[in-house]
Amino acid sequence: MAKITFPVNFPVPDNYLIELGRATALWGNLEKQVDHSINYLSGLQPHDHWRVAVLIAHSNFKQKIDIIDTLCNELQKQFSNLSTYQETTKIIRSAQKMRNHFFHNGIGFDEETERVRTSSLTARGTLKVEVRDVNISELIEFSGKIHESLLSLHGLITGKYYPPVWKRK
Repeated sequence: MAKITFPVNFPVPDNYLIELGRATALWGNLEKQVDHSINYLSGLQPHDHWRVAVLIAHSNFKQKIDIIDTLCNELQKQFSNLSTYQETTKIIRSAQKMRNHFFHNGIGFDEETERVRTSSLTARGTLKVEVRDVNISELIEFSGKIHESLLSLHGLITGKYYPPVWKRK
């Protein structure tokens, strides 16, 4: 196989690719933490967690967050620390909306305007095409939202809350 070498700034400027890569790595961590949280909240003994793993392996991300909402709603009577679950799932859902935009749409660089753009197509009732400019700060905000989601979910489950990395010394 021939060595593959991509040109600089392909398919979008490298600083955008770095942020997309950061968001991808963080998103994978969030998905795993969501799965672990469902296991923990299930109340099953660790040797039975495989049963929950089977069920959540067949669930999409939205369904998993709905599972966390329901479990926390029922368990907050027993465990008062879970009473803030809605704040956590709201942050996660916000990150998911951004994920859907950046990971499920086309992204490219318009050499004439020197702008990075995303393009999307939806067909729920009517056909809707959207092309919009993307600013690097949006991608940084996206990564930050995922990181905040991770921290909020960790705090909800463990009771240990940590500031985001950009606020730590």
